[in-house]
Amino acid sequence: MSNHSNSVEANRTGLFVRPNPIIEAHDIISEAIELYQPCTMFGLFSGGHDSLVACHIASRFKLFAGCVHINTGIGVEETREYVRSTCKAFSWPLREMQSKISYESLVLKWGFPGPASHGVMYTQLKERCLRQLVRESKTGPRARVLLIGGARSQESTRRMGNAEPHCREGCRAWCSPIVYWSTDERNDYIDAAKLPKNRVVAKLCMSGECLCGAFAKPGEYLDISHHFPEVAQQIRDLEAKAKAAGVHCRWGERPPRKCSAPTGEPPLFSLCWSCGNKT
Repeated sequence: MSNHSNSVEANRTGLFVRPNPIIEAHDIISEAIELYQPCTMFGLFSGGHDSLVACHIASRFKLFAGCVHINTGIGVEETREYVRSTCKAFSWPLREMQSKISYESLVLKWGFPGPASHGVMYTQLKERCLRQLVRESKTGPRARVLLIGGARSQESTRRMGNAEPHCREGCRAWCSPIVYWSTDERNDYIDAAKLPKNRVVAKLCMSGECLCGAFAKPGEYLDISHHFPEVAQQIRDLEAKAKAAGVHCRWGERPPRKCSAPTGEPPLFSLCWSCGNKT
């Protein structure tokens, strides 16, 4: 357990006072850099406000090489435009990546995903891009790349209740500098730093960068249809193609077990850390 985890646990028992959240976030990144000695560092910018804050904090470090946004092929274009404009405003280099395997091809093969097959979507649409990023960014066979994400334990009690602020898997290291922040602390930071907000978040209560439907909540499609009819039309068109292909053809609904894609769940530190915890 890291020093930060110890501090937070001690704070719950009243033994210590938690440090200033901003100082805490900087210390978490500094600790990850010292521990893993990465050759470079990227902010993973989904277009959500957690990732916005994490990237803004990471950008203060000399090792920061820019932001990465993964275009899943099934998301709101306004969010992608928000990511581009925000990176331009702060002079953050942006690398927008997209898997060679499309969401449509996965649906036409396996049908629309339910929770059990969410890992398949993550691996094919996002994990492939991260592997490519790390391969192309390493400066040597033993070099490591540090990925900064916006995971917060308050937003994902199912998966992050005991999460560490950073970890390593092979040549990839993950760091979540705002893992212990509350929603109020995040919002206060956004206001104080005058960071631009993504209007999609206000409309959908999420960034909308990935609408694969694996964990769609009741009424989510209606919200999408109301605010972003072009995305809803994309879903309807794909439902028709899926029906013709003889696979599960209802977005956001659990498929019959016999029609399910292979199962699997993304690792704790991933770009889908909060999936299944939407409110």
